[in-house]
Amino acid sequence: SREKLRVLLRLDVSTMPANAGNRRADGDFPLAWAKTYGKGRVFYSSLGHAAETWDNRDVAQMYFEAIKWALGLTAGDATPRPLPGGAQR
Repeated sequence: SREKLRVLLRLDVSTMPANAGNRRADGDFPLAWAKTYGKGRVFYSSLGHAAETWDNRDVAQMYFEAIKWALGLTAGDATPRPLPGGAQR
């Protein structure tokens, strides 16, 4: 729920066929998010299932920066935000 976490990256379902089997009624498919948990920080991403994903420098950099943030080594805002009003549903 966007009420509990900060979505950093989401799937653009507007480019997918209507019969693609989308399971969410709101069409919001977060691919990476962050939140605080107690005094800690949590980062999640669904990227990385395919081995070739790890050859992508942008993906590696995302995880590197996320690890630094989760360890408290860098600042970052994990305040939850609603789905933007103009976002494709």
